[in-house]
Amino acid sequence: MDTCKSLRLVLLTLVFFLFSSTIVFGDVAEDTVNVLKSVNLEIQGMYNAISLNVWSASLVYEDSKWAVGLRLHDENVRNEAYKLGFINMKRPVDKSYFNLLAFVGQVQGVALTIGYESYSIPVTGFEKTYYISTNQVLQTEYSKTWLALPSLPLGDLVIGPFALNYEGFSFSKLGNEQPKAEINMKRGYALIDTLPLSFVQIGNIYSLGIFVFADKSLEQGAIVNLGWDFDEGRLVGLLGGRIFIDFQDFRFFFSTFGTYVPSSQNLKYGVWFRFLSPFSGDLIIQNNVAYFKLRFSE
Repeated sequence: MDTCKSLRLVLLTLVFFLFSSTIVFGDVAEDTVNVLKSVNLEIQGMYNAISLNVWSASLVYEDSKWAVGLRLHDENVRNEAYKLGFINMKRPVDKSYFNLLAFVGQVQGVALTIGYESYSIPVTGFEKTYYISTNQVLQTEYSKTWLALPSLPLGDLVIGPFALNYEGFSFSKLGNEQPKAEINMKRGYALIDTLPLSFVQIGNIYSLGIFVFADKSLEQGAIVNLGWDFDEGRLVGLLGGRIFIDFQDFRFFFSTFGTYVPSSQNLKYGVWFRFLSPFSGDLIIQNNVAYFKLRFSE
């Protein structure tokens, strides 16, 4: 776990530096970010592996071993044309992309990322990454869904309107090697008429409850849930929420969830940063396992 803690420390230091310089040295931060965007910098860390990508070249670090690699990446955005008065307009309909990295050195392997995003309602998206080296196999999966439906008649009753905002992420170290490393976080917020409901999963804890202080998009709010911990075989409470933070050019969503069991010494928690600007990506920590991916390109 020392490598995992080191990766978290590196990323948190980077985030703290950018955040601090945004506050104190606004012009310096803007110049720094512009330089990073120009070189198309991307950094990704999964458990004990980290890759630093610049243009089509990569530097990989895994368990005190180094490797260099080349990337092949492509992105396809499909647009829809329509008329707005006498002006022809375009809007993005969906986007598909992939990223293939092959690396050699003290460790050899490949990493493949494939993804898809739909911008029509319902808004959907997924991203999968497979990291295969001589020492281990890692896998991540991200998915999201946002939809809204009008009221629906059901006999003499009317159900709805209905809205759903779902986001989930999982990371796993495949095989029987020890120690095991896993992240499994899912959150779903639903609004049925005026009834706000929430579903949150942290590892093998599944919980249902209410979603309070929610905005209309169901992106922000607090949860009060009751669930079952299948690892410990006990009933647990789950508290947490999600909030959007906008400070100058620094914009991100912050989510945190944790168990509430007065008689238990094992606090289980999940923290999820979803960065929007000046860089985009995620920092996700569940108990003692961390994952992050940051992109400085447009």
